[in-house]
Amino acid sequence: MPIMVCEFAGPLDPSTREQVARSITAVVHDVIGSELELISVILRQPEPDQIWTAGKPSGDALIFCYIRAGRPAALKTELALRVSRAWHEAVGTDEASIEVAVFETPASQTARGGQRLPEPPRSAARQMADAP
Repeated sequence: MPIMVCEFAGPLDPSTREQVARSITAVVHDVIGSELELISVILRQPEPDQIWTAGKPSGDALIFCYIRAGRPAALKTELALRVSRAWHEAVGTDEASIEVAVFETPASQTARGGQRLPEPPRSAARQMADAP
């Protein structure tokens, strides 16, 4: 963890898939400080009629960011905004059609490689007061 699940009904060629996965990985590492080996990006491409907005099939990108709990709200907002931008720059989707949601799970409920994950890293530069 973190696990980034990206749902997009449009076509993504292998080069674009690699670019968006690398871009999102870099953003997650930069913003929340997770080790690269812990960051997973999942690119799902459902059929065009499987993502709907306002009751109609849409070309929206939906990105679900699952992270360990304990980071300030401002950092989670920065993560959502920068992941949106990374998707936009790699894929070209208009940012008005990208929705990013950040979900938190306690580290005590997260395991990888048969081991409980530690609490999330918190760099000194990022330990600012929690902004709403």
